[in-house]
Amino acid sequence: MNVLWTLVVVFGRIGLGAFGGGLATIPFIHFELVVTRPWLSERAFSEVVSLAQMTPGPIAVNAATFVGYRLAGVTGAIMATFSVIAAPLTLLLGALFLLSKSSGAWKKRVEQVQRALRPVVSGMLFAAFWVILRPLVHDWRLWSLTAAMFFLSRLSVMSRFPQLLLLVAGFLGVCLL
Repeated sequence: MNVLWTLVVVFGRIGLGAFGGGLATIPFIHFELVVTRPWLSERAFSEVVSLAQMTPGPIAVNAATFVGYRLAGVTGAIMATFSVIAAPLTLLLGALFLLSKSSGAWKKRVEQVQRALRPVVSGMLFAAFWVILRPLVHDWRLWSLTAAMFFLSRLSVMSRFPQLLLLVAGFLGVCLL
């Protein structure tokens, strides 16, 4: 299969499975880009997630743009980004149309589905936490940096300057690694 079509299919699936958004999509992205396909190594995946979190916009969209560009240039970035957005947007527009035309019974069903998805989203967030935490397990320097930034963020003075904490953590991370 052509690389562009593979990007469309892969990021379309990621977009369809992105219930909960943000961090909840990390396990899907990891499975598709690291486990299923050798597009990214574990380290490269961690870097993609870090970059995607630091840049404005959803993680899945930023990751799609980065990986699409890496694999197929500007065209790949456009195709991957469009495909990660297209499926959920189509589903959302369809659901909004049906809800606007429906009775109260449909609205109750939608609320039931939302309640049923809450534990799923919680599990996906835990899985995302583990995917991010796994590289830290064997490196005491990263554990130390993580603990230090956590405790600094709890201080009332430092909690008002999260950008400063990010800069300090980034600088220390570069120095330590």
